[in-house]
Amino acid sequence: MISSIRTFLRLESASGILLILAAALAMLCANTDLKHLYERLLQIQAGVQFGEFQIQKPLLLWINDGLMVLFFFVVGMELKRELLEGELSDRANVRRPALGALGGMVVPGLIYWWINYDNPAGMAGGTLADTRRNLVASKDS
Repeated sequence: MISSIRTFLRLESASGILLILAAALAMLCANTDLKHLYERLLQIQAGVQFGEFQIQKPLLLWINDGLMVLFFFVVGMELKRELLEGELSDRANVRRPALGALGGMVVPGLIYWWINYDNPAGMAGGTLADTRRNLVASKDS
């Protein structure tokens, strides 16, 4: 059993698979009768203390403000490696991912505009696309 887990974790796609499974589990919990347990889990206080210095925050903030920073740091480092010495170091190979990234930013805005163009309330506030999922989805492809 442990050797199977080690073999899985050595796969390049293991982190992406685990991330998708965790996201699916979180969405399942958030949209079923487990919602109140999921919300209580995210409100659990967690902290760090160094001498008199102490930080105490809900688990949700540790995830959003801490783990997401680490996630985007790793994504940035992988992107830098690909641009400097990987497949994206050749400019011809940059075109498709760059167009995909541009489409990931423009298309959600166009869809929002298309749905709300005749709705003054919908067009008044605008919206921002959540690009974290797009990064996760494109990272392992």
